[in-house]
Amino acid sequence: MKALVLTQVGTPYTLHVETDIEIPEPAAGEVRIKVMSSSINPVDYKFAKNGTTLQLPHILGIDAAGIVDAVGHDVTTWKKGDRVISLTNLWRWGGFAEYVVVDANSISAIPEQLDFNVAATIPCAGITAWQALYRKAPLHAGQRILVNGAGGGVGGFVVQLAKLMGLEVYATASSEPERIKALGADHIINYKQDNIVERIHALTEGRGVDAVIDLISSETSLQLATVLRHNGHLISVSGRIDQNPIPSFTKAISIHEVALGFAYQHGDDENLRDIAAGGEFLATLMANGKLDPMIQNVITLDELENGLHQAEHGKTQGKVVIEIAKAS
Repeated sequence: MKALVLTQVGTPYTLHVETDIEIPEPAAGEVRIKVMSSSINPVDYKFAKNGTTLQLPHILGIDAAGIVDAVGHDVTTWKKGDRVISLTNLWRWGGFAEYVVVDANSISAIPEQLDFNVAATIPCAGITAWQALYRKAPLHAGQRILVNGAGGGVGGFVVQLAKLMGLEVYATASSEPERIKALGADHIINYKQDNIVERIHALTEGRGVDAVIDLISSETSLQLATVLRHNGHLISVSGRIDQNPIPSFTKAISIHEVALGFAYQHGDDENLRDIAAGGEFLATLMANGKLDPMIQNVITLDELENGLHQAEHGKTQGKVVIEIAKAS
């Protein structure tokens, strides 16, 4: 099979397109997917730079959308020909290849009318946003949320899902404010020009927000905790928060982490099935036109190495999709 292969981890990392890789076979509890499309996520190039525990050569690609090609002898939930997506295991070969073997519990069915290029945007970025909003913080219509870093894939999905929930959305970005507003953001803050904390206090007349979803770093999460209301939720996607920045027994905030990929190392089958349920929920929304996949560009496997470098250096907005095979 053809794949983009990682042969050296670090800075720089080394990638090669290879065409003679043996097609993997599914074991018990596993399913092989003929990959039609994948998409780029920050975790892909982060693992290329820092994945010192990876066994090389390695195939990156946490997103996979395609058709079930073979199943393990004990798998009864999936059959050849099923249209699916999967959040793949970062420590095993991933979706930047013509075939990938995944845990049967990680798979989400997708509607017949949903294009594979569109579906490929869902697993990492979409389900991360879904988990932050639907599993971490019990929010309801009319409440306020701050999305810090709304320009990327996860941020764009958070904005859209938050609006579908009836939340008032405050979004930060450094560019393309009109694009983010079109996704549903009520207020846009340019974090390169404005002090986010001051702007939130001004826009909310000092009341603050009910939740902060931070997609930038643990440092920004700590800073933005100060805009939370009493019983607010701080949800960090891009860094561990080792201390509560708010004095004890004052605002009584809750702190959450979102780290989907680590369900493979520290979770169980139930966790994977819950992730898959999020994927099916989002695929249905997308098929019904209620969720924009935010596709900036569609590239080939041969163009993927350059696509990863572009994403690493902040030159992409939304989602970049890799079309690996043409749908018949």
